[in-house]
Amino acid sequence: MGVLLLASGVAGAGGDGSTDRPPQGASGSVVSARPDRQSGDVRLTVGHTITISPVSSVVPRIEQSDSREGEQIITYMGRSHLTWQEPNDRSNRVNVIELEADCLVVWRTPADPNAQGAGVASDRATGVSAVYVSGDALLTQGDRTIRADELYYDLRNRRAQARNVVLRSYDTVRNIPIYVRAREFRQVGEDTFEAEDVVLTSSEFWTPQFSLEAAKIRVVDKRQDKESGGGLPGSGFEVALRDVEFKVGNTRVLDLPKVRSDRERPELPIRSVRVGHDSTYGTSVETRWWLSRLLGLRQPEGTDGSVSVDYYGQRGIGGGVDLRYERENYFGSLLGYIIEDNGEDRLSRTRKDIEVPEETRGRFRFQHRHYLPYNWQVTAEASYLSDENFLEQFYRSEFNVGKEQETLLYLKRIQDNWGLSFLGKTRINDFVDQVEELPSAEYHLMGQSLFNDRLTFYSDSQISRYRYRYDPDNPISQPDDFFTFTGTRNELDMPLTAGAFKIVPFVAGTFGYEDGAGFMAELDDGGIEREEAIAIGEGGVRISMQPFWCVYPDVESRLWDLHQLRHTIRPSLTAVGYVASDDAAQQRDTLDLGLSQRWQTKRGPMGNRRTVDWLRWDVDFVWVADSSDEIAGPDRFLWNEPFIPLVNRDGRVIPPLDRRTTGSFGPRQNYVSTEVIWRLTDTTSILGDAYFDMQSGVMEQLDVGISRVLWPNLTYYVGSRYLREVDNTLGQRGSNALTFAATYTLDPRYTVVLAEQFDFDYGANIRTDVTLIRKYHRTNLALTFSADDSLDERRIVLSLWPEGVPELSIGLRRYMDLGASDVYY
Repeated sequence: MGVLLLASGVAGAGGDGSTDRPPQGASGSVVSARPDRQSGDVRLTVGHTITISPVSSVVPRIEQSDSREGEQIITYMGRSHLTWQEPNDRSNRVNVIELEADCLVVWRTPADPNAQGAGVASDRATGVSAVYVSGDALLTQGDRTIRADELYYDLRNRRAQARNVVLRSYDTVRNIPIYVRAREFRQVGEDTFEAEDVVLTSSEFWTPQFSLEAAKIRVVDKRQDKESGGGLPGSGFEVALRDVEFKVGNTRVLDLPKVRSDRERPELPIRSVRVGHDSTYGTSVETRWWLSRLLGLRQPEGTDGSVSVDYYGQRGIGGGVDLRYERENYFGSLLGYIIEDNGEDRLSRTRKDIEVPEETRGRFRFQHRHYLPYNWQVTAEASYLSDENFLEQFYRSEFNVGKEQETLLYLKRIQDNWGLSFLGKTRINDFVDQVEELPSAEYHLMGQSLFNDRLTFYSDSQISRYRYRYDPDNPISQPDDFFTFTGTRNELDMPLTAGAFKIVPFVAGTFGYEDGAGFMAELDDGGIEREEAIAIGEGGVRISMQPFWCVYPDVESRLWDLHQLRHTIRPSLTAVGYVASDDAAQQRDTLDLGLSQRWQTKRGPMGNRRTVDWLRWDVDFVWVADSSDEIAGPDRFLWNEPFIPLVNRDGRVIPPLDRRTTGSFGPRQNYVSTEVIWRLTDTTSILGDAYFDMQSGVMEQLDVGISRVLWPNLTYYVGSRYLREVDNTLGQRGSNALTFAATYTLDPRYTVVLAEQFDFDYGANIRTDVTLIRKYHRTNLALTFSADDSLDERRIVLSLWPEGVPELSIGLRRYMDLGASDVYY
């Protein structure tokens, strides 16, 4: 929070009330009111022009005298208001400063060529070199204000000093006001500020709920462009605090001897804290610390490192390091974690109370990409896991949606429309099934023009040395000998234009060779005689057309928020036929018809309306030859890859004998799929998608949901997800789930967040989350109860966070935005 001090902008300085010399501060320091003639410093010899006026109908009493150095000293006794302008770094801008106080003293130089012989009662004073004020002093510059008992400002040298300061500003990045209270505040240089006995907070209360107190603070402003009005265009300043205390109310929660900061974040060693209790981990305290600050080092630019220190009541104590870095020519990450685990794993409804194989568990992952000359790039990865369940238990999100845990070296060059790559991948976790590639080489050529764009050529080729490595407990284990795989596909297109239609006939040929298990899966995954070499020929056409549209200018409806309507339709068609050398290479001929539609209208205030998609509706009709009678689940047709690859590169599914059964490799049944987004109003939307199996006449998948905002206190979502029942031999059938989520503001102090998901197929709850947020002044407290029945897990988490300062948060962070105020005063 020390960073927020600089938002104060101009600092003041205080004095002892003397009228023949600049006042001395309580610390004994003196800020010169004029250039030092003995040292020869003569910069800014021309003084400033200030405007002085009474605040009320009571005219201040004015006295004038001369100092020993020959300066005129004008004293205004009575509430006065004065303004002056300081030049900005941009010559075409000025900073306007206003100052108000009960007593005012002005130093001006008669010898100054700008000085005028105005009387003491004049409302303008020229050639002014310094001012001193006392008695409820108020200084304002843009959105920054400073109150002080007394303040002294050297206009020529921009030096200042003040006593008993309360400084207010507004941080537009964090969207919070900033208050700085200090016993003594000094501007010791044009870009350097110092203060003593400092309190930093976002609360205007004398005893704030959250605050940072420091014995000393020093701010160095390195910005090159100081905008008027107190704006902060960049992070070019540094803040250092000594003897720092963090307080909640009057209670001290953390002591630090030193804190450094920039605009982005304070250099606190603590990064985040989470406290909670659940049935799997017990009472837990998870903390993240800045790595560089624990080591007492300045964090290098482009790096982000943290240290984890965690305690789990039912598991043990764990810790690790997470380091991410990025430079102009490379980037990467390093993650390590280890825990003495004394508990049991809980992975799903049917997989719980699983004994851990070893008490010491953990992981190590390294990822690095380096950009080399001539468009080459190299990627290196290494991933070690202590056991097969560690990632799923402690890093569940990465396990579900993250990439495969691999150890590899990958070299690639992409230039113009071609790419060349080499891959070496090995297995170091012997409990997982994985494909080793030692090595693989690939070459890709995309959209190569031939005969002056009359033809277009595409080529994809690969040669690999594979080895299937199996978990020792896998019953499918086979000899892990290396074998060779080679595959190439070459396509020739002939783009044509016929009126509004774009027609692309194409032919392609695919050849594959494998001297290991060979190709021995027929069209519907039945076993057939092994073939080492196969060939596939294909031909087809892709057709698209320019969208045709119609405008209905007379459409007007307040109910549907419609103001004119435009309907566009963009159809497309792809047809592919195959011939194969034998049954192991057989493919399904495919026909895809797509319709993409948009209904657009105008919304917004008259004179400033915008065009929005009122309704989006995309439909795909897909027919395949020899459609499968087996229940396969939703497939998808990929227009840019209308063939089934010869090898499954996913090492998590081996052996790849089921190359045809992966949905992304091609459809197996006739189907219709559709996606809809209907924006009824700016606050209400309906969205959905469906997949209908035309072969069996059964809906395979159906999702629909509505999102609604009821200003000002309610936002909710209601959705249904249906998946057809398919027995996958793991006890999982299908899913027919209802999801409901809502945020409701009970009153200005309390907000409740509810999320519920229930599966009707299982007749069981999936997950329930309830959070109650209590808003205090610039501070929020939240209590979350979560019941994850899919894992048979219960959790309670307490969260506390000050508004605008996520670095000081405790607990869950996903509700922080719900605790922010809309407007600050």
